[in-house]
Amino acid sequence: MRKYLGVVSIIIFISTVLILYSLIGKVSGQAGTNILLIGVGVSVMTAFFSKKGPLKWAIFGGYGLLILGSIFYVVGVFY
Repeated sequence: MRKYLGVVSIIIFISTVLILYSLIGKVSGQAGTNILLIGVGVSVMTAFFSKKGPLKWAIFGGYGLLILGSIFYVVGVFY
């Protein structure tokens, strides 16, 4: 069971992004932020509990790159 949690984590993240894209303009910004935080939180938890291996570290590396990219984007926009 734990060996499939890495794939489940990726599926949860992709479905969260697709849900957000389908709700653009239909929900408030706070609701979209809540959906994103819940989806990414559940995805990180499933990746955390997955079996050790290259898929687990690839998922965490991808999330790290997303966080760093977001930080660089925000810093680049405001400065």
